[in-house]
Amino acid sequence: MYEKSLKCLNCGEEYDLVRMFEGCPRCAKGDFRSNLYVTYDYERIKEVLDKKMLESRKGNGIYKYEELLPVDSRKEIITLGEGETPLIHCKNLKQSVNFDLYAKDESRNPTLTFKDRSAAVGVFVARHFGSHHIIAGGGNTAAAAAAYGARSNLQVISFENPGEAKQAIIQTVSYGGRIIYLKKYEDRYHLMKKCVDTLKAHPFSSYTVSPTGDPYSEEGRKTVAYEICEQLTWAVPDTVIVPTGMGFGLFGIWKGFEDLYTLGLTDSLPRMVAVESAAGGSLTRAFKNQSDTIEPVVPQKTIARHILVPQVSYQALRTVRDSHGYAMTVEDGEIMEALFDLAKTEGIYASTTSAAAVAAAWTLQDIGHIERGDTVVCVITGGGPKDIDLIEKEVPELPGPVTGDWEQFRHVMKTHYNVSL
Repeated sequence: MYEKSLKCLNCGEEYDLVRMFEGCPRCAKGDFRSNLYVTYDYERIKEVLDKKMLESRKGNGIYKYEELLPVDSRKEIITLGEGETPLIHCKNLKQSVNFDLYAKDESRNPTLTFKDRSAAVGVFVARHFGSHHIIAGGGNTAAAAAAYGARSNLQVISFENPGEAKQAIIQTVSYGGRIIYLKKYEDRYHLMKKCVDTLKAHPFSSYTVSPTGDPYSEEGRKTVAYEICEQLTWAVPDTVIVPTGMGFGLFGIWKGFEDLYTLGLTDSLPRMVAVESAAGGSLTRAFKNQSDTIEPVVPQKTIARHILVPQVSYQALRTVRDSHGYAMTVEDGEIMEALFDLAKTEGIYASTTSAAAVAAAWTLQDIGHIERGDTVVCVITGGGPKDIDLIEKEVPELPGPVTGDWEQFRHVMKTHYNVSL
């Protein structure tokens, strides 16, 4: 209702609100593609939206912010109860750090990831454009697409790598998604584009070498930022750490903070930190080399498989620079340590990908990018059950069964857990 145009992040060219999934054609060069994003009439929005109005909208999930989304509640919207996830103050972990750490726990969404926010918006836009098919590039995106596709009677096709997590595959198939395995990652580009061009399919994943994706559905991830600020009583964190694959979540959350600042609902902006696996790291290399060119990498094996891609998007690099933020990588050992620390001290069971954000927070403190007393939010993008096949390998061997004998029970507790009863 309040959206105005699609705009290029690089050259500023504006386009009508049409189906555009391959970035800006004006400044495209070689494999480079600049991302497009949705613009809004903020002056009109200011007339209807303020803090009091937002606080009064209870139980609407992401749609309490509908003026800032490319949706129209006068038409049928699809929801599975996404959004309104908790922002948890990690008071126990604070004993080992000198800053205020919060976890935005997106594992509470219907399919256990923050991708449900973009999927909810995406199915609305897909139907608006007359699509009958959704295509996805596998993993958690496919699971979210399949769930929301089922609710909206849209057929979902997912192009998956053979090494994709069984949990995501089972989830996608259970929702009725059609799985197509690829021999190699790059095979998705031609097939997904063909689906978009011939089937009028709506893409929930990117199919360009320099990732562009769907500028409409990704607007749903802005709501993470809106909720964080509202949950902090309209304060803005000093630093927000986001596990980063192609960078759509990173940019979307940053854009949400920019929206609130533009509307005068907040008076500052956070530093955005992108965290990649050390098995990839195309953004980190470009950032540290102060390069405008993001060179693709050959991904190696990692437990953080949902943030392992050959190349991040241009908008990811812009987010880090525009926010005066930082890009970094973390090792698998650091990720697993952070995962268990978060679970044992705060009761938050994060995916391996999500735990990368917490691992990054420790390093950022050590190198001085987080200062004493700062407010830091780690975005927990998904839940541990998504990666149970990876996590179970790190769980210690459990003791064998016991009888009902009390002394036998006490002996096992002492010898196996070093607990005297």
